[in-house]
Amino acid sequence: MVSLLFLLELPFVPQLANFVWPSSDDSLLLSPEYCLEYIWDKGDCWKSLIVKLLGVAMIAGAFLNKAPVLINVMTKQSVAGLSKAALYSEVIVYSNAFFYGLRTEGLPFTSYGENGALLLQTVLLVACCWKFSQNVNPSEWILALVVYSVYSYICMELVPQESISYLMQSLVPINLYAKGVQIVKIFQEGHTGNQSVVTLTMNIVGTTIRVGTTLGESVIDTNLLLSHASSAALNGTLLGQYFYYQTATAEFWKRQEQDDKKKKA
Repeated sequence: MVSLLFLLELPFVPQLANFVWPSSDDSLLLSPEYCLEYIWDKGDCWKSLIVKLLGVAMIAGAFLNKAPVLINVMTKQSVAGLSKAALYSEVIVYSNAFFYGLRTEGLPFTSYGENGALLLQTVLLVACCWKFSQNVNPSEWILALVVYSVYSYICMELVPQESISYLMQSLVPINLYAKGVQIVKIFQEGHTGNQSVVTLTMNIVGTTIRVGTTLGESVIDTNLLLSHASSAALNGTLLGQYFYYQTATAEFWKRQEQDDKKKKA
């Protein structure tokens, strides 16, 4: 088979190769030189390449994850179907996962990078709740911003390195609460409001893929694995609700349109 070692002479290829096949003391064979020399024959090299490509795809896809929900909210000027408590909790979930990844030495960015994109979009949805909800006053969002700023500083600067695993260990109960509150809200209201089938499908597909990519990394992080597995189960429940309440949701928005027309008349 033809060797691809000559590619290391090209600009940016060494950096990309080190990203895909990071050599370490624990895995001296899995290195850019080794994999480019024997890439056609070695399954471990292909496995690492596929895992990294899936991780990059997850990060790219995460930037579009909540876009359909944001579009629904902005178009209808309503946050119907969204639980503010669930969104607040999701901010903590994505923050903890992102902070944990940033502070864990040797953890590939492809294992946690999408949490940064999801955090940004969730913050935008919280801002929409503040704008379009009738029961929110300025003191609430000011307090929320102050508390979150202090929380972020504590997580990034004050939590000891040996204790950062608690950030990930907290995700399962917080995520159970966040998704649970959202699931209960949908049951109580009898419709899914602004929930998007695209977002819900991406969530369950993404978390399922994340289980696979976490298992495929050279270092398996059990905290990440448990978090992704529990998220996949909860996301499956929300997707099931979307289809179960599909007719009721269509009727809800039809009534909303009729009420809006009456108000304008």
